[in-house]
Amino acid sequence: MDSIKLKPAWPKSKETIWNERFAHLDEHNEKKAFVRRIPAWAYAAAAIVCAILLTGSFYTVTEQTAKGRHAIVYLPDRSTVTLNAESMLSYKPCIWFITRNVRLEGEAYFEVKSGSRFCVLSGHNRTSVTGTTFNIYARPEVYRVTCLTGQVRVQSDGESVVLNPNMQAAVRERKISLDSNMTTLAATGWMQHKFDFVNTPLAEVIAEVERQYDIEITADYNPNLLYSGNFTKTANPEETLEIIGKAFGIFFTLGK
Repeated sequence: MDSIKLKPAWPKSKETIWNERFAHLDEHNEKKAFVRRIPAWAYAAAAIVCAILLTGSFYTVTEQTAKGRHAIVYLPDRSTVTLNAESMLSYKPCIWFITRNVRLEGEAYFEVKSGSRFCVLSGHNRTSVTGTTFNIYARPEVYRVTCLTGQVRVQSDGESVVLNPNMQAAVRERKISLDSNMTTLAATGWMQHKFDFVNTPLAEVIAEVERQYDIEITADYNPNLLYSGNFTKTANPEETLEIIGKAFGIFFTLGK
């Protein structure tokens, strides 16, 4: 019996078998040890960073103009926005360099510094650029975007168009129309206290006059009449109303 030797049925050594079956336990223990080695201050710092990002995602700056007033807004990247009367702009400064988004209600002229995508949101409408100048008119009755330099993309309810200089996109009843022969005066005349209207519904014309003078106007007229004309804002609103009214034989009066 002493001379009998048995050969194991498995060719692997016991060390190999141990490593294959139980080595992951050592790795697990090493990971647990690594987690235990992370200092408490690191957890605290991570919590602070998360709190700052969370707070920043909610903190919003809002700039607003009253009727008869214009204002210039300086954004964190040195882009500038000139607000027309009765307009509102909002943005999130704490996360500005992560996402350059602003919200606009009303009308504004934008001078955007080159950089990552810059987006203007107005209801269902979105205008995206990287570095350019453009004007946006975002009122309940119509949404208009006029590109002055660079290139602008306008999106509305799934439709998308790209504008080059002197092009304008208008959204009415969620349909986009294009005009390829716009002038700077027609888009930004309001910044020089000028009125410039091209086939504009009379109701929009009167609303703009009320906005610029901070007045209320009464008259019996067809709001769908189209008006074209350009003139400088005068100190006396009655003079402006007389200019507009002559085209239709309408007499406008000031009301409260």
